[in-house]
Amino acid sequence: MNKAVAQGKKALAGFLVPMLMLAGCAEQTVQTSKPLKPGDYPAILPYETSDTRAKHIGLINDIDIRTQLEQGLMEISKDYFSPTDHAFQNHKYLNYDELDASDGSRGLLGTLRDDNPNGLNPGADEDFDTGNGIVKGPILVVDLYELDFFSGSTLDGIAIGLAVPDAVEDANGNRVAITPEKMQEFLKASGTKIVSYMRERFNDVTPNVPILVAAYQLNTDENDPSKGGYIYAEYFDGTNTTDKTISQQYLLVPSAAFTESQPEMAAQFDTFRADVATILSDTTYTTGEAKIENGSVQKLTLTVTAHGKTVGEILAVIQSVREHLSIFESEKCDYKVIIKNNGDICALMDRQPDSQNVQVLTTY
Repeated sequence: MNKAVAQGKKALAGFLVPMLMLAGCAEQTVQTSKPLKPGDYPAILPYETSDTRAKHIGLINDIDIRTQLEQGLMEISKDYFSPTDHAFQNHKYLNYDELDASDGSRGLLGTLRDDNPNGLNPGADEDFDTGNGIVKGPILVVDLYELDFFSGSTLDGIAIGLAVPDAVEDANGNRVAITPEKMQEFLKASGTKIVSYMRERFNDVTPNVPILVAAYQLNTDENDPSKGGYIYAEYFDGTNTTDKTISQQYLLVPSAAFTESQPEMAAQFDTFRADVATILSDTTYTTGEAKIENGSVQKLTLTVTAHGKTVGEILAVIQSVREHLSIFESEKCDYKVIIKNNGDICALMDRQPDSQNVQVLTTY
């Protein structure tokens, strides 16, 4: 072989190896699950459990609130990160240690002080104007959730959900409500601080990665039928920032508050409950919860409790409930039904928006 040709082939081989390696990297794929229904985010597999799960349980023991907080964050995120193009992961960056504020730790959920400049809560001696009076050092960020959205193997967005109270206690133990204006001022400052922290703390989170910060307000009034809901969202895309207020709440059904807010659906629920109650000789009870956003019911979850003694009785309940769901007229609402017989779940039902078709999954 000609020496020049041999040298040329050697040089070409040296050029091709890194190119092939690069090509191999470009072809890397991320395995994801299949969404349960169109419009949902697929999860990145294998699923990596974050140690923040223990932190969440310790801070908010009500599983309904934790579910509403994380599920609501996913729904809000769909306006910014399309489920068609993105898969999700939980708490890739903000793990237990990043959040922990117990025993004087320096996590994000801690108070702002000299040895914890990243604390999101006011310092112990810091005045906070609630709009209804000054309170020193209140806890305003109770918990923090993180969802990370990937396009293939590329981080393409982050959503942060903050749990904040609707009221705090003063030095005398009195409940002091926070006005929407004062809470929004606090959230704007907190959102900017979180985004700066993420971009400075983690190399992956460059200014090109958009970050959504949304706030779920906990209802601290024990006499109120609502546990809370999202009130605010701010989107940081490079140097551009947009925000919006959100009117969201979860109401118990039946309740006076639900009847006042949604009189037509409340009347339909009363009819449904009365019809279902008489299917068996033993009364069949129905309760529920409604997710209301911007004045309309987005989701109605019903729990039907029966006391059937035979398979025939249980099947009669399931079939009757499916038929009676037609009482609800709104086609903008997502209807979920859980049927329990003597404490055991025997059927699940789902009626999607813009549809009268009821999907049924039964153990019989």
